[in-house]
Amino acid sequence: MRREQNLALVGAVVSGAVIAGGLVLLLVARVNPDGAARMRGVMLDLTTPVWSVVRAPFDGAGRAISWAGDYLGAVSRNRAMEAELAEAKADLQRAAADRRALASLRKLDKVRDPARRVVATARIVSATSGSVVRSAMIAAGRGDGVGPGLPVIGADGLIGRTIEAGALSARVLLLTDPGSRVPVVVTRTGEAALAVGRNTPNLVMQDRVGADVPLMVGDTLVTSGDGGVFPPGIPVGMIISIGEPPQIRTAASPVGAGYVLVEAAYLPLPVVDAPPALDAPVPIEARQGKASPAKPQS
Repeated sequence: MRREQNLALVGAVVSGAVIAGGLVLLLVARVNPDGAARMRGVMLDLTTPVWSVVRAPFDGAGRAISWAGDYLGAVSRNRAMEAELAEAKADLQRAAADRRALASLRKLDKVRDPARRVVATARIVSATSGSVVRSAMIAAGRGDGVGPGLPVIGADGLIGRTIEAGALSARVLLLTDPGSRVPVVVTRTGEAALAVGRNTPNLVMQDRVGADVPLMVGDTLVTSGDGGVFPPGIPVGMIISIGEPPQIRTAASPVGAGYVLVEAAYLPLPVVDAPPALDAPVPIEARQGKASPAKPQS
């Protein structure tokens, strides 16, 4: 009992000293603010080393726990990276084998692919998004070899195709224009379709042909080469919604695209010069209503 009384007395004395010190500091701060600031500085200098000693074990325990967590996290991340590296190496080996097989097949069958040819490199001058037509202007025209119907390709993917050309500039029909139709293929499934503009920032996917494999958000679409205008393999966009119809976010935007490439049509239609019709027979319908030639008199 005496010990408990002594501890209670010591606690009361300490508490009273703290309260008294606080009151003194409050009184000094009211009477002499500069003196109070100096006293607070002295108290801070006295308590900082003590507080550092008290906190040292807790800080050390916290650092140890952090190091242990970092080590365990590094081990798990390292294992995941090793698995991804092994998978990437396997994919690379398969891709190399496929390239060798494709090269051998092309050499065996003498496959001839149309060569891609760059007509001009031009800067996009402006891009418009009207209520009916979405187009852009490029600083290259007929003087640079640019004409209507040529694909326009940016650094990130397909921009559109030229529809008009002047001497020094040309107008490009963007992918988002309602009149734009681009044959595409889904890289994951090989399904062919059309990427159609709707006068909105996104495209829609229509006329799907091929294996009936469900689409997934994130599937990429590239040009298929059908139609002969756009070369195959150019990024067009990515599926962002698998609703009906599926929504496509374009891979490239004309805004901020800077320079673009204008290429020749991948497979232009051959121009056949029809021979002049000499002594061509005249249909019966064309001869109706005409007077028959007079018979020679005997």
